[in-house]
Parts: sequence; structure tokens; C-alpha cells
Amino acid sequence: MRTGDLPGAVAAWHAANIARGKPPTPQRVARIIEKLQEPDALPYVAAEGDAIVGMALAEPCRKDDGAGAVIPGALHISMVFVFPSSQRRSIGGRLMHYTLDAARAAGMSRVQIWTGRENAAARRLYENIGMKLTSTRQVDEATEWARYEIDL
Repeated sequence: MRTGDLPGAVAAWHAANIARGKPPTPQRVARIIEKLQEPDALPYVAAEGDAIVGMALAEPCRKDDGAGAVIPGALHISMVFVFPSSQRRSIGGRLMHYTLDAARAAGMSRVQIWTGRENAAARRLYENIGMKLTSTRQVDEATEWARYEIDL
């Protein structure tokens, strides 16, 4: 991702969250901007012409649900978002494949991603590219997360 792509990446993330009924707070937007610019961040964008239509963010995988030490050889994909008007056109799949290819090229041996258990479209995408459901976690009464992993 180029520096000039940051507003488009944030806009894709923002629009997708609003479309799924989870409008972000200004504090959350600020945190996403920080995350996309962290030194160990691996942000990617999907573009059609000059327009950014999607974004993904990968970062080192860490123990203890992201709070612990880096796990050598493992990458965590923390975000994949596509503008609602561009969804269902394989953009998320292209972002995932690009991220997995970059992980392989960097010598990573495993990649993981978490998604909401209710997010059938994302789960289908991850399963279609060969990722396996490896665990679930109940966050609260209404939220359950599913972790998918793939060995490279």
C-alpha cells in the first residue's frame, strides 16, 4: 500500500463496517489509521482503475490472542474489507490470495484470521481458499468468533 492509499483503505473499512451495522466510533477510526501505519503492518489495497475498492491488513501473529510475543513464521490477517458496492466480485478473494502469496514469499509457514461466526460469506471464502476452522471463542452472549488457519 502506498502512503496515498491510506484514505481509500480507511474508507473501504469504514463503509463495510457501516454496511454490516457496526458504524465505527471516531476512536476506532483513529486506531485503524494507526494500525495501517505501524512498522510491522502489511497493508494491501485492491483497486479498480484509480479507485480503491478493498483493503486487507496482515501483521505478525502473536500469542495470547495478540497480546503476547510474536509467533515465528506465523502471520495474522486482521482485516479484509471491501466497499459494499464492490462486494461479491471476488475482491476479497484476490486480497486473501495476494496476502497468502506475500506470506509465502516472506517465508511464513502459517496464516490465521478470525471472523464472526455469523459471517457466512467470509467463512465460505476462507474455506474455499483452503483455510480450516481451528477454534471458536464466545466473546459475549451475542458474539462468537471463529479462527481459520492455513499451513503454507
